[in-house]
Formats: sequence, structure tokens, C-alpha cells
Amino acid sequence: MLLTLFLTTSVILLVIGLYGLIGRKEMLRMVMALEIMFHSANLNIIAFALSSGFVDPIGEASVIVLIAIEACALAVMLAVMLNLYRVYGSLDTSKLRRLRW
Repeated sequence: MLLTLFLTTSVILLVIGLYGLIGRKEMLRMVMALEIMFHSANLNIIAFALSSGFVDPIGEASVIVLIAIEACALAVMLAVMLNLYRVYGSLDTSKLRRLRW
């Protein structure tokens, strides 16, 4: 029962993240949607770590490592967005696609 609840929540978060990633044009919202998808994956790993009836330390440790990696990836994405905004004055992906060489 608890596993079903976790997996359902994880799938809902994944769908919300995919919609935000595909349906939006602004880069900041796309990064936020990507973070929602990352959290969905973390919840999925925790759900399967708890499914055996006891707390699995490997599942918890892998989620902690993934959170640290996500924080580093988010910092890089925000730095890229900051530089794009400084150079081009916009974070709209349709405007940035026209600037290809």
C-alpha cells in the first residue's frame, strides 16, 4: 500500500516535470521542471529501498549522493542561465534558438 502511494506520487511528479520541460519556453521554468523530475527519481529510489520492510542504507546513501549531484548540476545550470541573460537579455528558448551560428 505504501509502495503504491510512493510510486503514484513519483509518477505524478514525473508527469508534472515532463509537462514543465516540454510545454514551457522560459529556461528558468525548464530548470525547475527538471528539478521536479530529479525529486521524482529520488522518491522512487526511496520507495524501493523501503519496500523490503526495513530501511535500506544503500538506498538512503544513494539518494543523498544524488541530491549532492543535483545541487552541483543546478549550480551549473543557474550559472549558464545567468550568463545567457547577461549576454542576450532573455531566457526565452525560442529567442535563443535564433542565435545559433
